[in-house]
Amino acid sequence: MKKKLFFIIPAVLFLFYIGFYHYTDNYEFGITYNLFSGEIKSDKHTGHHFTWPWVMETKIDTRPQRVCIVSASRNINCRLVQFDTAYYKDLVNREGFRYYWWYNRISFNLNQETYRGTRNLLLGYAYGSNKCSCVKILQEIGDD
Repeated sequence: MKKKLFFIIPAVLFLFYIGFYHYTDNYEFGITYNLFSGEIKSDKHTGHHFTWPWVMETKIDTRPQRVCIVSASRNINCRLVQFDTAYYKDLVNREGFRYYWWYNRISFNLNQETYRGTRNLLLGYAYGSNKCSCVKILQEIGDD
């Protein structure tokens, strides 16, 4: 009986952790999606959260990030950008709800300059022809 409990208790705790718990750090912005109602809303505060298993949460880093277009030219090819949390619905309308950090993380592209995930989304909207209000360009950065 003790051997069964040794395996059952960790399994139940793990399932509880996967289904009900998520943590948002102070530099992250959480977006929740209710699978039943289709409601998308922001996770207004940081810290530990308990939700129903049908409520998924994704996090986006809100710290300023340097995004660059790889080029040998001496032209300005980098920008300092930041995700604007006030316009998170604009991002979800354009990209859909998904785990942005994990999105396209597994890749067979051997180019070391390519980064996948949220930084790649910010790069696309910082330099793309379709601007997104959720991406603030803070500064043009030269490559010196």
